[in-house]
Amino acid sequence: MRYNDRVKTITNTTDDDWGDTKPVTSDWLPCRITGVSTEMNMNVFGKYVSNALAIHFKNKVARMDYVLVNDVKRKPQAILDARHNTVVIVQTV
Repeated sequence: MRYNDRVKTITNTTDDDWGDTKPVTSDWLPCRITGVSTEMNMNVFGKYVSNALAIHFKNKVARMDYVLVNDVKRKPQAILDARHNTVVIVQTV
């Protein structure tokens, strides 16, 4: 699989004293953006969503709260580990 696409991830970190959160944006991560199969789509959303995307990262990604796809912040609906890689499913516009 070729990882020609690039996305950024956003992770919220908490402050020790007050519990405030601060978003931390990663660098560009290599990935492959594909569509989602019907079976996977039904398991994640409970109904068919035609504009769902699967983002296959080249390596494992430790933790993420949001994914920046084409400069739009998306909340992951599912985060899976497959073959030592991380797969994130998001819903687009």
